[in-house]
Amino acid sequence: MKKNPEITNATRNKLIQAFCKLYKEKPITKITIKEITDIAGYNRSTFYQYFEDIFALLEYIEDEMIETGLEKINEIDLDALNFNEQFVFTLSEFLVTHDYYSVILSKTDIHSDFFNKLKSKAMPNMIERFKISNDNKLAVLAIEFYLTGILTLLNKWIENYKEIPIEELGTLLHGIWYDGLLKQLKG
Repeated sequence: MKKNPEITNATRNKLIQAFCKLYKEKPITKITIKEITDIAGYNRSTFYQYFEDIFALLEYIEDEMIETGLEKINEIDLDALNFNEQFVFTLSEFLVTHDYYSVILSKTDIHSDFFNKLKSKAMPNMIERFKISNDNKLAVLAIEFYLTGILTLLNKWIENYKEIPIEELGTLLHGIWYDGLLKQLKG
């Protein structure tokens, strides 16, 4: 008998949201499958139909997040005068639609496996988008530098959620993108 994809997705999402609720409060090593399934309203066997273990659940969220994020980034016109508005709209829509992503991002730092996985997936995307040859080592380094900065900035913004309005974040990124860091520090 075939499973209904809508029910399958709803069940998976309930398990993900239950995990994220717990992950907000404690480290992954302290979360049990029983806690996840109790919150989600399922039994342990249901969990195992979707995920091998808690780390597989986290990896699923991270992979989904990277794929969705890259799709959204590719929709932004990097050269548009309204880049900051596009960025704000895209980031807001991304975090509102998938509010549990902010939990994952808030647990990420420059040394995390997720950060490195995200950067390794985003690098080829950026190189292709800017039509940069892999032989142009300086350009590749510049993109890596910029990506690391952007990801760290987003992480800090989510960590201190709403201390700085998202519009100001978009304006800052736009300024760094077009004018460089030093001009932003003087401004």
